[in-house]
Formats: sequence, C-alpha cells, structure tokens
Amino acid sequence: MILIGKESYCHFSTIQAGIHYLEQKPDSEKKKMVILSGEYKEIVEARLSNFEMIGLGDVRIIGGKHARQIHEDGNEVGTFRTATVFLEGENIIVRNVCMINQSGQGENIGQAIALFAYCHHAEFHQCRLEGHQDTLCTGPLPNSVNDESRYTYCKQLYKNCYISGTVDFIFGGAAANFIDCEIRSRYRPGKGGFITAAATPKAQTQGYVFENCYLTADSGVENVFLGRPWRNYAQTAFKHCYLGEHIVPEGWNEWDKKESLDTIKYEEIHSINGQNDKRPSWVYVK
Repeated sequence: MILIGKESYCHFSTIQAGIHYLEQKPDSEKKKMVILSGEYKEIVEARLSNFEMIGLGDVRIIGGKHARQIHEDGNEVGTFRTATVFLEGENIIVRNVCMINQSGQGENIGQAIALFAYCHHAEFHQCRLEGHQDTLCTGPLPNSVNDESRYTYCKQLYKNCYISGTVDFIFGGAAANFIDCEIRSRYRPGKGGFITAAATPKAQTQGYVFENCYLTADSGVENVFLGRPWRNYAQTAFKHCYLGEHIVPEGWNEWDKKESLDTIKYEEIHSINGQNDKRPSWVYVK
C-alpha cells in the first residue's frame, strides 16, 4: 500500500507520482493506493491492473483540459485527450474519489472528460464525476475512433455515485451498471441536454443499465433526453429510476439516425414520477 498526501509521512505528494511507482510492479500483483483528503490539481493517467484507489475524506482530482485546446502538434486536443483521470487495466476498484473537469462549457470548450474508464472488471463506489459535455467515457470505443483497442469488452459497475453533466455526459461502449446513483443534469444556457450516448458494440448483449437511480437537475434545467445513440446498436435501460421534471415527454432522441431505429434497444421499466406516455414506438416501456 502507498499513501498519497501532503503530510511528511506520505509516500508521494501527487497521485501521478504514486501511479508511476505502481506501474513498475507486475500486472498480476495487487496494488493499493490510499489518498488523504485534499485537492489534487493534476492529470492522472494509470495503466494498472489489480489496482485499488481509496480516497479518505474529501478527495478531489481536478483537471481543465478540453477538446478545443491546441495540442503541441498544432491540432485541437480532441475529446479523448481531455480526461482528468484515465484508467486502463483490469480488476480495478475506486472508492470515494471526486474527479472533476473544470473546463466549463460552450462552443470554445467542447468536450471535456472527467473520467475515461477504459477498463474491464472495474468498480466505482461513492465516487463523484463532475463535468459538462462528455463527463464519463466508458470504454471500449468504436473502431472508427480507436482501431487498436486493447479491450473490446469492458464490464463496469458504478454504485452510489454522483455523475453530473449537460450533453452525452455518460457515453461509450461498456457494459455498465449504474446502481443507486444520482444522475444530475447541469444548466446549459438556452438549450436542453442528453444524459447518455451509448455506443454498444453489435455483438454485445448489454449496454448501460440504470437501476434505482435518481435523475435530478440544477435550477432552470429543462428539455433533457434520457439518451441518444452514438452508434446504431446502442443499448440503454432505466429500471425503477426516479425521473425529474426536466426529462422531456418523448424521453429519447434518435439523433437523426433513422437507420438505427431497428437496431437500438432502449427500455424504461417502472419509471417513477416519469411522464412517459409520449415515448416513441421504438422505446420499450413497462
């Protein structure tokens, strides 16, 4: 176990320094990092398996990269290089850590990821993910985005987490379960929003499943859709979830992809407080 914090007895004062140390160990070896409370203004990139990260108290990892920034190669950074925290590996557990992309929102900002979870058999407990557009990216990515994927299937769990954003703020191809989470839509001046943008691979039997989650919103937020298909085989289900009044009566958006209506799989099972009588015919409602 290594300890991260500002106290003199800590092994490292930054999370990334601790990551570099642990990356020297074999993949098969169990690795544990404990982080003392505080703000850590850094970009964290970890390629570790059998890894556990535990925050004590109020642990906040804060980054500010966004898609419209100019990279050193002269091009825009783009979506997938903006993550405050990037995790790649297998058998990963993260507890009580807040991951924030503080870039803000708008045309000059674009996408700004707080957590890019490109990992398999990964669990996130009591975590906070805060951003605006594209807050949480769940790997794997479609082949058109990444043709050399290490993982073609990623199974993930988010339990008792808080996830906030505006547009497509939970997106990607993972088979991910969200249980007892608060999913909060943030204010987007003059516009509505979208919670999910799944890119479930064609051969995959599960996409996103939200169970007993609470969909809330900042003051003034309205016209928010539960999801739209990033790719044509998107799968998203909300089961026994509490829907706020910010969710539009139609519930779901086709993203101008008529060709996807025969292949996507959208479900709502026993929504609570949801006005779902205007859901389109291609959504299963029970």
